[in-house]
Amino acid sequence: MNLDLINLFLIQALTIGTVYLIATLGEVLSERAGVVNLGLEGLMEIGATVAIIVALITENAWLGILAAFVAAAALATVHAFATVSLKLNQFASGLAIYIFGVGIGVTFRGYARDVILGPQALLKIPKIKAAFTSIKIPGLSNIPVIGSLFSLDVMAYFGLFLGILLWFIFYRTRTGLNIRSVGENPAAADAAGINVFRLRYITTIIGGGLAGVAGGYLIIKIATQIAGETVILGRGWIAIALVIFAFWDPLRAIIGAYFFGALEALFYWLQGYFGGATVVMLKAVPHISAIIILTIMSIEALRKRIGAPEALGKPYSRE
Repeated sequence: MNLDLINLFLIQALTIGTVYLIATLGEVLSERAGVVNLGLEGLMEIGATVAIIVALITENAWLGILAAFVAAAALATVHAFATVSLKLNQFASGLAIYIFGVGIGVTFRGYARDVILGPQALLKIPKIKAAFTSIKIPGLSNIPVIGSLFSLDVMAYFGLFLGILLWFIFYRTRTGLNIRSVGENPAAADAAGINVFRLRYITTIIGGGLAGVAGGYLIIKIATQIAGETVILGRGWIAIALVIFAFWDPLRAIIGAYFFGALEALFYWLQGYFGGATVVMLKAVPHISAIIILTIMSIEALRKRIGAPEALGKPYSRE
């Protein structure tokens, strides 16, 4: 394999990893404040649907991404209301969001293809995909192998920036300290004058919106289609597992997201050379890993040992 092929593989891995990264960072933000959102898959599906429809109608990919954020954030608001205000079970609410998001997203995308957009919409796809063409940094992009790090599109750079920004907010600002305090001991945070309910609302809504952005980026950049079938394919569940893999740390989330992005890219590469069970097993690795990590998280002793926020998944009631 020559250097050009290695660079191409790395670019694909980083591009796919960006989808995982943005979704994972959104969930890290929410969980740091103590709210688990198992509806990530549904939020990403809704984001994908809204993004592709709006992008094709307006012929503007960025409006599609913005619409994806708004739509997913609106659905995440329902989750925030159910879990923060009504104090319902976070896991049950998240699963409801997942089922609703996937069902509505897939159904409406199929309807839009047949009724709203029509076959001529396919002719607009190259134009909207062009918004995410690679931006090569002069000089650096020509470096063998690592030059791929400097040949990414705007959203990939945004994902990296967002990870660094969240790390800075969490560990270098008062706002980040407040978020972490709410996730660890909401009663103490409330006593210190921090508005627990408002912070949980804000982080859950923004986190959900970022999941929508991840779904929108996926469908426009990687899996561009308007068929009535799911495009997320378990990536939302993997993103939830990546939060645990990263120990709720944004910088570790960057590493984990790119690792899983490389695994997925490797599948697409190897299926051109091999067939059968080997490729199927490779494709299943991320999902199997997600199941194992989520199972580990269900054990309370292990949760504490790996550093999960103390109040994660627990509703707060002011007494």
